[in-house]
Amino acid sequence: MEQNSDPYQLAHYGLKLIGKKSSEIKCAEIFFEKNRYVNIEIEENSIKNSELGEDFGFSIRVINTKGSLGFAFTNKIEKKAMEKILDFSIKMMRAGTVDPDFRNLPDSINKYPVIKDLFDKNIKNLQIKDSINFVKDLIKVCEEDQLAISQTGSFISNYSKTYIFNSNGLEVSGKDTSCSVSSHIIVKDKISKDTSFGYEWQSERNLKNINSTETAKNALEDAKKNLNRKKIRNMKVPLILTPKGTINLILRPIASALNAETFQHKRCFLFDKRDEIIGSQYLNIEDNGLIDGAIGSSIFDGEGVPCKNKKIFTEGKLLKTGLLHNSYTAGKESVESTGNASRNSYSSIPSIGISNFIMKMGDISIKEIIGDLKEAIILDYTGDSPNITTGDFSGLILHGNIIKNGEIKNPLNETMIGINLMDLFQKIDAVSKEMKIYGSFQAPYVKVKDVQIIGGAN
Repeated sequence: MEQNSDPYQLAHYGLKLIGKKSSEIKCAEIFFEKNRYVNIEIEENSIKNSELGEDFGFSIRVINTKGSLGFAFTNKIEKKAMEKILDFSIKMMRAGTVDPDFRNLPDSINKYPVIKDLFDKNIKNLQIKDSINFVKDLIKVCEEDQLAISQTGSFISNYSKTYIFNSNGLEVSGKDTSCSVSSHIIVKDKISKDTSFGYEWQSERNLKNINSTETAKNALEDAKKNLNRKKIRNMKVPLILTPKGTINLILRPIASALNAETFQHKRCFLFDKRDEIIGSQYLNIEDNGLIDGAIGSSIFDGEGVPCKNKKIFTEGKLLKTGLLHNSYTAGKESVESTGNASRNSYSSIPSIGISNFIMKMGDISIKEIIGDLKEAIILDYTGDSPNITTGDFSGLILHGNIIKNGEIKNPLNETMIGINLMDLFQKIDAVSKEMKIYGSFQAPYVKVKDVQIIGGAN
């Protein structure tokens, strides 16, 4: 915030002013945010750009008795700016669309959860010179490998402080940190001249947990495993999803489908499926915002509602309470918000997002799962996404291999899969005890029986 500015005093001044400005206002919210960030990018395996910066500001949201919304924001933390954007937000409200589904903003909260390790002072005070080594480690891995020909990547850190106030008496503030590193490496076989790429990333709350070398090595290994791809015939065989594949074909589609806004507009394949068993016993998913030190955890969401641990699927059953809500969609359904309001910054109104979206692990190793297979396909990455409305998926396997007699063999070329997600969920018959974390997703290996594979060798 600007020097000598006090968000509490300014917010109380603004809320009093709102009450005087218009009697038609039902409720209002003032949201403050400060971000301090470091961003270093590499291109063609050398540092291309580095930036240290700050972004701070606040926004006002006002809603009248008819549900019409007005919203405005500024990066000037002062009374004159408060008065100006308040006038503008009221004008927007009066010109806005009536919304009979709007109920209210969240009430005041007396108790919030205690979550550890969301803040690292080393990230708050991080300088570019302190960050360079993370990028140098990426570059070194690429330089030292004979097959690696290029790399793009980044190191990003962020310190954030937020304050949320509303006319219902809610007042809450908090701070957190995050950092991430990513590597996209291209390799080339010197004999066949074939090229391939690999991609890996890591996000953490604490700087000491970032391992750039391991991230780049994993990206490099992924790229090498996909060299000299071969065509296969059509087949109907078990499909092994790596953690990335599980995120792509199970977790991300479910998170999108159970976004309450999408669900309430009947734009998802899971509509009318609540309280039904639609998957196998191995489909167990939760959205848990209370895990110490996890990148998706938070004390409160983008509207000041406490975060929670929400069960989504239990032994294949989509729970009736499985939707992800902010205050608007919760009010529309006459339930409590699940603490999933999400904001990109002070310049945006709340949407809905996940916290830590987790598919629970099994009790068998991936080695044991693969070891029993005479013929199968392992899928790591596809550039295509399922149709969230219908659940249909047809996509090209960009990173995947054939499995023969329990061993991972040749990478695949011109190979596609086609399946409906409802069918996929029912065919899950094994989940590994190993898992990986990618940002807000935590995923194991998953075995799906009898999936149609379309090969290019026919």
